[in-house]
Amino acid sequence: MLNQLRLTSSIAVLSLTLTSCQELSQNSNDLSGHDPKYSDPAMYLSNAEILENYSNVSCESLRDLVDYLDQIGSTDYFRGLSGVIKYQPQVCRNEQGSWNNLDDYQSPEAIEVPGKLYLTKLDVPTRAFDTGFPRLDGSILQTNDGVDLHEYFSIEFRTSLKLGEVNESGWYEFAMLSDDGARMTIEETGEQYISHPEKTPTKMLCGNRAIYLEQGESLPVNIQYFQGPKKHIALSLMWRKATGEEDGGLDPSCGKSGNGLFFDSNVMPSEPQAEYRGLIDRGWEVVPAHVFRIPRDEYMNPCESDHIQDVINNANGGGVDTDLGV
Repeated sequence: MLNQLRLTSSIAVLSLTLTSCQELSQNSNDLSGHDPKYSDPAMYLSNAEILENYSNVSCESLRDLVDYLDQIGSTDYFRGLSGVIKYQPQVCRNEQGSWNNLDDYQSPEAIEVPGKLYLTKLDVPTRAFDTGFPRLDGSILQTNDGVDLHEYFSIEFRTSLKLGEVNESGWYEFAMLSDDGARMTIEETGEQYISHPEKTPTKMLCGNRAIYLEQGESLPVNIQYFQGPKKHIALSLMWRKATGEEDGGLDPSCGKSGNGLFFDSNVMPSEPQAEYRGLIDRGWEVVPAHVFRIPRDEYMNPCESDHIQDVINNANGGGVDTDLGV
């Protein structure tokens, strides 16, 4: 049985303007050549700095407790994806035919949430989505109109793909299971490797070629996603080894769609169906957390720090018990 994996998220302030953050951010993605006093970068911050920058951190657990990094007992404070959320203004809700395309959320009318969303990986099987983004205090992230944000929003993720020690250099093909539209862009070239900006039930979106990944090198990518009406949500980035660049977009599931095709969302956690099990049999897997690296201009992924959790919990009188770690 395939267990759901944790989707770890945080709503945090847009930028770290504190001197200590700026100083450490220069080396934040690579501490291997240094002898830091603390392994957790958050330990370099004062409690006041943590509270100012991360008081809105929130993490939602949806994952199997065992993955690659847990098995080796390692914490990586710089893995993950950093996302910006935009949403449709309430006044536009009655406009027919609009806000059902990823590009609609690039319009001047789209409202940006004053915070960032951090994920450890993209692994959300088809499921109902009506809980929104919970904060540590139990409240739900809302629009400026006071409406819980769980439909008509987009997320633009920035991350880099970097092979772990267990991954061999070589060709890899990528695909996304998405409800609604999604796009994956190679930042260096601007190539839209995967692009399906329209509204859709859960659909397998495949790149038309494989990508060569080299050990030790990073591939910066931009992943955009939008959620229309709230009935279902899905976003999983998958990969498998390929023999050459021409191996892409040929899987029999490419282009297939249906909210019950890959997962049964009527149960919790969502139950993998024959179409999804076929993907696993053919070598596909969700891209593991250790492959994602937050952008180098980010200080750290706050969801990885137990210290941040402790400081925030203590400031709330110890009344919040939320696991921020992975």
